[in-house]
Amino acid sequence: MKILNSDQIKLLDQETIAIQNISSWQLMERASEAVTDAILHKAKGLRLSFSIFCGKGNNGGDGLAIARILRRKNFNITVFLLQSNTYSDSNIENQKRLKNTGLNVILFNENSLLEIPQGSIVIDAIFGNGLHSPLNSEWNLIFRQIESSLPQHIFSIDLPSGFIADHPMEENYPCLRVEHVFTFEIPKLGFLFPSSYQFLKDFSIVKIDLDETTRNSFTSSYYFTEKNKIQALLKPVSKFSHKGSFGHILVIGGSLGKIGAPILSAKAALKTGSGLVTVYVPKCGYTIVQNSITEAMCLTDSEEEYLATIPEISGYQAVAIGMGIGQHNETGTTVLKCLINNPNTAFVIDADALNLLSKYENPFIHIPKDSILTPHPKELQRLIGDWKDDFEKIEKVRAITVKYEINILIKGAYTASILSDGNCYFNSTGNWGMATAGSGDTLSGILVSLLGQGYSSHEACLLGTYLHGLAGDLATEKIHPHSLVASDISNFISAAYCDLTK
Repeated sequence: MKILNSDQIKLLDQETIAIQNISSWQLMERASEAVTDAILHKAKGLRLSFSIFCGKGNNGGDGLAIARILRRKNFNITVFLLQSNTYSDSNIENQKRLKNTGLNVILFNENSLLEIPQGSIVIDAIFGNGLHSPLNSEWNLIFRQIESSLPQHIFSIDLPSGFIADHPMEENYPCLRVEHVFTFEIPKLGFLFPSSYQFLKDFSIVKIDLDETTRNSFTSSYYFTEKNKIQALLKPVSKFSHKGSFGHILVIGGSLGKIGAPILSAKAALKTGSGLVTVYVPKCGYTIVQNSITEAMCLTDSEEEYLATIPEISGYQAVAIGMGIGQHNETGTTVLKCLINNPNTAFVIDADALNLLSKYENPFIHIPKDSILTPHPKELQRLIGDWKDDFEKIEKVRAITVKYEINILIKGAYTASILSDGNCYFNSTGNWGMATAGSGDTLSGILVSLLGQGYSSHEACLLGTYLHGLAGDLATEKIHPHSLVASDISNFISAAYCDLTK
């Protein structure tokens, strides 16, 4: 789905109201019913009472409506309403309707000392999507009181109060730190960056039937992957297919003590569907590879402990290079020559291959078009230099991918596939258990397998990151995230395919 900015979301609300011939209050009522259901599902099994903090605008109106709905369901409710002379019309309407429930409403401002019932679930609906600049520091008094009130949970409606969706958040900005955000229809861009974690731990999307045609009409370079879009990428398979139909891929990597990395990539490639897999390693890796993955073929370098040459690669449909390859000077020269001499090869470039390339002044001029680079944050920093914030990081990478017609995957909680067309896709699958040694090698194996099967580099990026994350998610249904290892991810690629092809 497209990720929209705050102004676009405001217009989308307005167009939905006009097209569906409903009032602003009716849209708010629909949203409030949906988010209340989501909150109750999230809090299932808990002894529930709620402290609901409402602002003066439509976000506060949502909070008031939620209070009324929860009251109707016989929950214990305490409502705090921001004191103001300028409430929105829908907020005023919900204030009137709340009076009929007999609920007591406590007025507050940023200087208030609050008596918040301990053990309640706090619902934050003070500030929403309309915030474009930091709050004044006095709001810290309210936020710290809420956080220290010993709540069961702190949930926010649409955004944590004080969070700015479209611009970098600095650590000292006043903002309520929450456990979970229930955001309407579209994830906010700021949620998807590592720097947001100090303000919100997780979010879920609540569908409220905003007009899809209008949403699709907006221009955006940012997307959040959805299952149905990934399913549409899967290629049909003929019953007369043979191993040659699924590609022959080459995995180049390994050095003394690091032969496991290309093995993990090769295993993932086989599990993803490659017809043939060849692994190229130093001599010291031959026996290890042959004993570890009997389905793969193995070629070795003339050197015992590192790679000094690259075999002829014209016969392979795709090549992954770099996993465990080490940083020997001769290996660096070899990697560079391999890329320069094979401009029409589909490459996945990972790990130490990226570190070796980063030693050159402008490594991107040597990388074949449509290649996929898979850096983790430190590898990315070595390649492109420092950045001030996550927004600048994305823009720096976007400029590179467009100029050099390559694709860069920034690995993380929401792995960002920044494609050669300038679009950025944040992956929606995966979990913290996947932050383990070899997980990136597994991803490279998935990607190169898809390239070898005939997927375009763009398709491989989107399908590959989704499959990788989904396999990790399915693995954690049987394995605790703390115990997840990279080979577990490969073992659940089959389950991920089953899930996508239901």
